[in-house]
Amino acid sequence: MERFWRRFTDTTTGMARAIAVSVLLCGGAFRANAQVEVIKGKHSFGVSGFTGDAAIAGQVTDVLKNDLRLSGYFSLAPISSAEYVQSGSVRGDHNGIVVECIVMQQATKKVALSKAYQGSAQDLRRVVHKLSDDIVQTLSGQRGIAQTKVAFVWTHNDAKELAVMDYDGYNVHQLTYDRSISVRPRWSPDGRKIVYTSYKNVFPDVLEVDLYTGQRRRLASYPGLNTGAVFSPDGLSIALTLSKDGNPELYTMNVQGGDLRRLTHTRAGESSPTWSPDGQAIAYVSDESGVPQIWQISKDGGAASRLTVSPSYNTEPDWSRPPANSDMKPMLAVTSRVGGKFQIGVYEKGSGVVSPVAADGTDNEDPSWAPDGRHLVFTKTQHWRAQLYLLDVVTGEQVQLPSVEGGASEPAWGS
Repeated sequence: MERFWRRFTDTTTGMARAIAVSVLLCGGAFRANAQVEVIKGKHSFGVSGFTGDAAIAGQVTDVLKNDLRLSGYFSLAPISSAEYVQSGSVRGDHNGIVVECIVMQQATKKVALSKAYQGSAQDLRRVVHKLSDDIVQTLSGQRGIAQTKVAFVWTHNDAKELAVMDYDGYNVHQLTYDRSISVRPRWSPDGRKIVYTSYKNVFPDVLEVDLYTGQRRRLASYPGLNTGAVFSPDGLSIALTLSKDGNPELYTMNVQGGDLRRLTHTRAGESSPTWSPDGQAIAYVSDESGVPQIWQISKDGGAASRLTVSPSYNTEPDWSRPPANSDMKPMLAVTSRVGGKFQIGVYEKGSGVVSPVAADGTDNEDPSWAPDGRHLVFTKTQHWRAQLYLLDVVTGEQVQLPSVEGGASEPAWGS
């Protein structure tokens, strides 16, 4: 969020994150048979449901429909007019559950997918998420998002704790119980670790938590600010903001906390680093021009260049890293302040302009890209309450995630 610039020395809310984004929206068109309904570049998909245990079948059907809808590649349609149709069965016993699914193209009667999935009864949602991602991969050739996770800041019980949930807002799991302030979570590329800023010891330190072991370790605890840590794409380095030399500057270090290297040397305040997709440069926020804008510098330091020009106030950059076979190109997402409200946009290389993708009169902040490079998760604040939303930048569709008690903000989308 742009809290860093609203209260530069506030040590209770964390640092700002800037955003700049360059976007290429997918333009692939789908050919439609006369009997096939195609809406806004999406495949129409008919979910007939599952035979077998009614209680389990109903849950599987609901999760599958939601996953396909959120993927952005499908429009749910009546069986009679759908391009693809699903059928299947479920069964459960003391060994767990088995979900069998067949997806067929109606016009050709060709089976596109036929597969069985197994898991424990507690793993029902995970099993269906796997099935959903397989359908997305098979029919679109693109990576699905159903098996991914989102970390976020959970505000409740007079504290800000870290939590992780499934991408669709279910299975919330609290990570920290410090009864303090933990902010700005960021994932390691392998999805195993999260770095974040902790105020447990009053002053902000950078910590890392291993999601498999629960073990935590302190990476940076220099005098002053230690914040904004983010892993490089190869997982070997971390960029962060430190004020140990008197001014908030951009640094890098290795993942063990050593080999510290200062990148910026300005009178301004630098914050919210985000690595370029190739790991060779870092975009960040600086008010060197008088107001917060997005700048970029080589990972080895040197002269920095200003990226954003308009609007006049841009923070919270986050680079996307689409898979190699993706239809999407890397984008830099940004939070801009326009007319007293915060909106999310994408940075257009060349013009320096940030074009809005979530600007609806509410405060939209904290954008974080999904691993598919097509979806964003962000914080929407309405009536003083912060909630998490998903955004498909191709269709412009926003979806509110299930609310959590207290409030959720500062999401980070992981693998």
